[in-house]
Amino acid sequence: MKLTIGKDDVRAIQAKYGGPNAVAGYVEEAKLFNIPLPKYYVMVLDDEKLTLVQMNMSFKEVAVDTVPLNEVTRVKVSGALVKKIVLETNDKTYKLNLKPLAVGLGDIQKTLLARIEELA
Repeated sequence: MKLTIGKDDVRAIQAKYGGPNAVAGYVEEAKLFNIPLPKYYVMVLDDEKLTLVQMNMSFKEVAVDTVPLNEVTRVKVSGALVKKIVLETNDKTYKLNLKPLAVGLGDIQKTLLARIEELA
């Protein structure tokens, strides 16, 4: 059973779901208490859409949710060490945590965070 997700895993999902200018990173469902465990995602953001690929505990793909960027009505980024991202669309609100200082993923996490902040 795989316990961590690496850059190669994130880049493979980025290549599968993203366009040529896509960035990707690891995010988790934002919860006050982690019981039950939060959902794990790889977020792929390109020029036209945002794709959330839900992962299970073994970091295998479970579900894919795609949101066109023109349907995103509001983006809010807050937090010091763990960035809370709130993405609102016409019919759904996504609340996610992004850890920019994640060991082994720091540079791709920071790239994804910068791209999300451009949307805000």
